[in-house]
Amino acid sequence: MSRRFPHPVLVFSCLGHSFDHLLMLIYPTAVLAMGAEFGRTYGELIVLMTPSVILFGAGAIPAGWLGDRWSARGTLIIMFFGLGAATLATGFARTPVEVGLGLAAIGLFASIYHPVATAVVVRYAARRGRALGINGIFGGLGMALAPGIAGFLTSTFGWRAAFVVPGLVCLGVGGLFVWAVREIAPAKLPSAQAGGAHGNGRSVLPIFAAIVLAGVCVGFLYQTETVAMPKVFEQRLTFLEGELSAVGLFAAAIFVFGAAAQYVGGMLADRLSMKRLVVLALSLQVLIMLAMARAWDWPLFALSVVMVVFTLGLQPVMDSLIAHYVPPAWHARAYGARFLSAIVVSSLSVPVVAWVFAATGGFEWLFFGLVGIAGLGVVAAVTLPTERPAVAARAT
Repeated sequence: MSRRFPHPVLVFSCLGHSFDHLLMLIYPTAVLAMGAEFGRTYGELIVLMTPSVILFGAGAIPAGWLGDRWSARGTLIIMFFGLGAATLATGFARTPVEVGLGLAAIGLFASIYHPVATAVVVRYAARRGRALGINGIFGGLGMALAPGIAGFLTSTFGWRAAFVVPGLVCLGVGGLFVWAVREIAPAKLPSAQAGGAHGNGRSVLPIFAAIVLAGVCVGFLYQTETVAMPKVFEQRLTFLEGELSAVGLFAAAIFVFGAAAQYVGGMLADRLSMKRLVVLALSLQVLIMLAMARAWDWPLFALSVVMVVFTLGLQPVMDSLIAHYVPPAWHARAYGARFLSAIVVSSLSVPVVAWVFAATGGFEWLFFGLVGIAGLGVVAAVTLPTERPAVAARAT
């Protein structure tokens, strides 16, 4: 029997996606107001986020294992309460070391979401690409809200409020999750299809490796954009005159477009060749990064919107590729492995952003470097097999 309303599991998966990204991305905006209190430069403070980004990926495989072998519900409960508590604690940090530890804890608990909740969404979805796209919209909204909320709370109440208020709200949502979701159905057991790529006649391992490599490139692009854009806008959108709340709003705006793009990407993944979508999007990113290296003011903002649209629009496509080729009983671990690989590499984006800015005082060479990352992603995507249309469009 079809449900008139979304299953509560899908509702809280969407909310969890928003909080996962929102709480991870408070710091890149809040840090703009922390230098005076701690007596550190932007470059010295932004690098404190590095352990958080590393743990955001490193925790993915054990989280996926817990979700597959122990309890998806129990693992998500740990995520909601751990993430809220860690964010709250960061708001009370008194030294840069304590800030770094708080951010690291945020990254560790945030690492639970993608491997566990993505597998749950695929498990409950009527149409896989559409469900992943809707889920992606909520993740994109979290990204969009983070700089705006952080900018407003920091400008109005101070940087500590930017952590304390969202942390408390996350704890409240965790309590609602415990009350509303009493169980989550287990994954299907392995079947005869596990030996091949879901009937495509090829081993899943080389295909999965190509998906992971392309995902690593997409992840590096995403992480660099989210970390660098508040500072890029502060420097290059001269009409904002460095006003922190305005910088936060403009950074939020580009991720609103990115959120909508995830729904479109998910719908296209149900209807078109996922391989061709990835190749096209990453090829266009090469041209976008070249243009952004020299852009300022409104042209920069317009290019930023397009850049984020293609980066975030790929997320449900990459997740659909894994759901298409990997056996269901391995979904959480497969998502964990892809996410770990992407985040371990993309964690380098934080020190790279800090180093490039310290060395050049700007971001021109950062965008030139991203051209190469997007190009490598194109090469990886080209090696993927083209899915059979009937299979690619089938819902799970």
